[in-house]
Amino acid sequence: MDAITLSKKEFINLKNLVYSASGINLHEGKLELLKSKIAKRMRITKKSFNEYLHYLGSSEAEVIEFIDTVTTNHSFFFRENKSIEHIVYQFSQYPKKKKENGFRIWCAACSTGDEPYSVAVQLKNIGVPFSILATDISHTVLATAQRGIYKNDKVKNVPTQLLHQYFQKGSGKYRGHIKVKKEISRHIHFKKFNLITDTASSTEFDAVLCRNVMIYFDPKTSEKVVKKLYNSILPGGFFAIGNAESLMNMNHKFKTIRKIPSLYIK
Repeated sequence: MDAITLSKKEFINLKNLVYSASGINLHEGKLELLKSKIAKRMRITKKSFNEYLHYLGSSEAEVIEFIDTVTTNHSFFFRENKSIEHIVYQFSQYPKKKKENGFRIWCAACSTGDEPYSVAVQLKNIGVPFSILATDISHTVLATAQRGIYKNDKVKNVPTQLLHQYFQKGSGKYRGHIKVKKEISRHIHFKKFNLITDTASSTEFDAVLCRNVMIYFDPKTSEKVVKKLYNSILPGGFFAIGNAESLMNMNHKFKTIRKIPSLYIK
């Protein structure tokens, strides 16, 4: 890594490449991080520094792999669960909807799947019919999500009763791991989706969760994403963001929900 010298021009080109592909805004404070991630991808692809920069500039798939190393993907089950608890409770109050096709939820930056599975077990537990679309820009995290196998520390916040009911305990080489049961995973469809460049589904959702991804965006990109997601939500539907995020100073049509600053309603 010490041998890597990223010129100002190379940094700007790399920054622009990542921004155009994902909306992630890298600043100069990320220079050392970028150099370490370039070194990692160089080792994996077995390319020299110049070869790798050329490869990165010509391969969309490699850009996504590179972006995946830059973002943290730090997630766990029942993370920031207050907003989800509110959504689940509100869904339980609509018996007519419960008898129809069920509630439709979109987890728009699902990472390794912790979030959609957390939503699913809570809805399943109260007998509410539902389906979840779970999307992410990264093939790598989607593969982990579809596999549905996690280390035990990922589920330490899951109530014991739900853990026993909806997860299988691993043994042998999977000792210290759990697997999401099929009765949960069958409700979730995982799909690759780029929040910046892809067109949102024509399906209208009862709730959209886009949590802890806009922290990587600049205000302009965040506003663009929020508008796109607003148009995918049914009237009266919910929109959840991360606790560290805010829609303040954005031009949007969502209404706030009292005492839950990370949750909005259309």
